[in-house]
Amino acid sequence: MLTNKKALEPSLFGVLIQANSIYCGICLTEIELPEKCAFLGILRDSKVISVSDNPIIYAGDYILAIAIHPMMVPALKVTLKKIHSLYYSLNNCLLEARPTDKQFFNSDDAEFILPKESSSVYPD
Repeated sequence: MLTNKKALEPSLFGVLIQANSIYCGICLTEIELPEKCAFLGILRDSKVISVSDNPIIYAGDYILAIAIHPMMVPALKVTLKKIHSLYYSLNNCLLEARPTDKQFFNSDDAEFILPKESSSVYPD
């Protein structure tokens, strides 16, 4: 019989994978977990996919993991919630396109962006 029950309090939880997660598009087993932690699988569309199937991770998936010792829960959560520093998506780009010569520009910006037809901001 176990005498020290506090040492063995496993914590099971799921982490939602966001669109800007660094894990989108990679296989589950490619993630390096902290010690005393393990994957159970992925929850996708109300179906559990076992870690033994080594599924590819997509935005909207829940990674199911367990920390065998409660002290490792914060490290596991930090590991699984890593995101790109900027919003990142393979399908979208949120950066604005650079203005073209034909687009309207603010007079405050005139000293930085000059139309090709003119070399001065002041009329002749």
